[in-house]
Amino acid sequence: MLLLATCFSRFGSHALTLSCGLLLATGCQEKKPVASAPPVARPRPTPAPPATRVPPKTAKTACSLVDDEVAEDPFGAEITVAELQQAGATIVSRKPFRNRHERNQVDTILTLRHHGNQFEFYRAAEKDLLREVTVTDFAPQYGQQLQQKLGAAYRTRYARQTGNCDSLRIGDSNRLNTVAMTLHKGQLSAVQVQYYVD
Repeated sequence: MLLLATCFSRFGSHALTLSCGLLLATGCQEKKPVASAPPVARPRPTPAPPATRVPPKTAKTACSLVDDEVAEDPFGAEITVAELQQAGATIVSRKPFRNRHERNQVDTILTLRHHGNQFEFYRAAEKDLLREVTVTDFAPQYGQQLQQKLGAAYRTRYARQTGNCDSLRIGDSNRLNTVAMTLHKGQLSAVQVQYYVD
């Protein structure tokens, strides 16, 4: 309105007519309704599932002790190639091995498998010497003897000294022979015996 009054005072009625025409043309038009699109359905955020508590991983505990009796004679009786073969063991490999003390003598490393257990012997001219044993099946008699001796020794002597161990390495005082036990909830699951053979 102020614009119209200003225009009228300066230019007279012609300006007023023009201004009213412009005003009417722009401001007084009927506006068509704008077609509105249906509201877009926005997905509602789903709440995250509650976090499950994951127990912290506990480090495996490895223990070691010195016990001459167990490290030097874990089976309680000598195991021979002939006894193993009579019980059904098969020879897996024979590897030549140069004797360290006799110049032209070649000995043999003999590997046998019995019930999934592996035995390695150093076969010299005089005798077969047991070098290494890995036992995972304790069903044969030697496995039961080993399980009984090591299991009882662990429960009575070692568990008190070491607490809970996932593995226990028993050596002799000369550090020549070792018995490595793998335990699961205090029970033997595997044993590896290494004898010193010169």
